[in-house]
Amino acid sequence: MAITEHVVVIAGGGPTGMMLAAELALAKVDVAIVERRAGQELAASRSRGLLSRTIEVLDQRGVADRFLSEGQKVQVWGDFAGVQMGSGDFPTRHNYVLALTQNHIERILAGWVDELPVQIHRGREVTGFAQDDTGVDVELSEGESLRAEYLVGCDGGRSLIRKAASIDEFPGWDPSTSSLIAEVEMDEEPELGVRHDDKGIHAIGPLDNGRYGVVVREEQLGQTGEPTLDDLSRLLVAVRGTDYGRLCCFRGSCG
Repeated sequence: MAITEHVVVIAGGGPTGMMLAAELALAKVDVAIVERRAGQELAASRSRGLLSRTIEVLDQRGVADRFLSEGQKVQVWGDFAGVQMGSGDFPTRHNYVLALTQNHIERILAGWVDELPVQIHRGREVTGFAQDDTGVDVELSEGESLRAEYLVGCDGGRSLIRKAASIDEFPGWDPSTSSLIAEVEMDEEPELGVRHDDKGIHAIGPLDNGRYGVVVREEQLGQTGEPTLDDLSRLLVAVRGTDYGRLCCFRGSCG
């Protein structure tokens, strides 16, 4: 089987992988992305926006308006330890946060990357690689192989590339809190907003797809299993007195 060669192969076609591919393509570097999803669609909205510096970089590339036309500018955008945070006095013409969920961010990024000379191998995963003095042989899940001068791991927090390359995890510190994050549908309309009480910080906010984003503090640290609807229901009842009727969960994570 013939091996396709590139200067750079990027494992992962999320926002980081696509932005890197676009930068390399604009610099006339031969680059390809390997992405396990068959398409760019996400089942949930995930992250909630773009910060000023990110918008500045997109503006430098001439594509910021694509994002601005679909998002909402917010200057007072949240709180930290009870103190409101804002960016209205930042020394930039993009002195705001752009409220735009990741499913839309990825869609817009993908449309831009499609206009550039970037080959995307969809429905594939990097399963292994072997380095030598001149480059890297990259093994894919469908039995294909790629050859590159560089392999970049943009494959998330549980990066196979980082682990296979024996790159140590960031040591960090032991967690002091743990929160469950979920995207759900609810039978009853919930009370929106952020609350601070003896059980910690918890919040419910609307999403643009009729669902609600929920953040609620967990009772124990170091949870390792996947969260369940029963877990979310129990925690909501503890902090809000109700789980707002039947829950239908689209995404959850412990952290």
